Amino acid sequence: MKNFKVFFSLFYALVVLVSCSKDEETVVDGPSGFNALTIVTKQAVFVADNLSFTSGGKASMDVSDTNEYQVGICYSSTINPTVFNNIDYSYQINEENFNNVIPNFIVGQTYYIKAFVRKISTNEVKYGNQVSFQIPVSLTTNWAKNISVTGFQVDANVGSIFSSNTERGVCYGTNHDPTIADRIIVDSNTGSGNFTISVEGNDMFPFYYVNSNTIYYLRSYVKLNGVYYYGNETSFRTAGYINGSGGYVFFDMGTVLGMGSNAWRYLEAAPAKLTAANNNHFSWSNSACGYSFYPAIKNGIGDGRYNSHLISYSCNYPNVAATACQTTLLNGKNDWFLPSIDELKEMYKLKYTGQLDFGSDVLLSSSHFSSSLCFAIDGSNGRTMTVDKMSLQVAWQVRMFL
Repeated sequence: MKNFKVFFSLFYALVVLVSCSKDEETVVDGPSGFNALTIVTKQAVFVADNLSFTSGGKASMDVSDTNEYQVGICYSSTINPTVFNNIDYSYQINEENFNNVIPNFIVGQTYYIKAFVRKISTNEVKYGNQVSFQIPVSLTTNWAKNISVTGFQVDANVGSIFSSNTERGVCYGTNHDPTIADRIIVDSNTGSGNFTISVEGNDMFPFYYVNSNTIYYLRSYVKLNGVYYYGNETSFRTAGYINGSGGYVFFDMGTVLGMGSNAWRYLEAAPAKLTAANNNHFSWSNSACGYSFYPAIKNGIGDGRYNSHLISYSCNYPNVAATACQTTLLNGKNDWFLPSIDELKEMYKLKYTGQLDFGSDVLLSSSHFSSSLCFAIDGSNGRTMTVDKMSLQVAWQVRMFL
């Protein structure tokens, strides 16, 4: 009887043990395989030696079977990239680790990157965390300057990592992110360092490079080992538009010059030639002032205002062009002056746009050639000429503003 009780106890314990084992086998541990996959995106690193950046990912399982999985990174200049943005598949896979090398990029651009794994049979995609990375700034595009109706100038700098380039220049167009498929101007030199691009239309083809009153986007570029690399983007607007005071903007320095009340950036031309006290012809000097030469008078852009002050200070008569320009109120503005010869040349380009018509008038400048001769422009063809300072010609008001 005692043996029977022992046997029964052992049998009961065995039944309970088997029952518990079966219960344990029915417990669900949660998702496994691809459903449980997690990915860590590797931080990008710039490699100057081969002009690329590296990234990749580490999965929580072996993803090296290329018949079952596709792995790589997706990246974009905006946050949360997906496989519908830029994508690079990895062929450097070691079980759960994979690496990518990206050779094409925009200099100075910040990229957002995610590693991914795609299950080929179902096309499901799992993403890793997002990392960000900025390409070093080694190709710089400055803001355009000396912007006229028909041209512009821009400075750029090529860093040492691009010193072996076989071509450098700028590309520009009316849309963002211009490339060499748009308009390009190739610099005559190669290598690293600063370079300047200047373009200007001519009498035959004034709008060969740019159109007036148009916004352009601009990037510097280099060509290295057959690959084009682009610098940062800047933009500018060509001259030839109407200012708030009713005149035509014909020149933009691209930056502010001077300080305080003398600060300026733009040059504006009056919409019509000067008429003052029922008079529309003026002289550079007159018989009361005689012929004289002022060494401080200059010819350049930005010199007209000072020239005019100097002339009117010495010859303050209403029939003197510089004095009449400064004392004649126009469109509520009293800061007009007689332009220098270089300013007058830029203003003349408004004839190409059809905004101003100079006819056959001779246009006086505030610059002079000698004690008896001043510079002027033939309104019929734009030719620079000299005329007697006491001859009666046409004056055209211009002004500076910010």
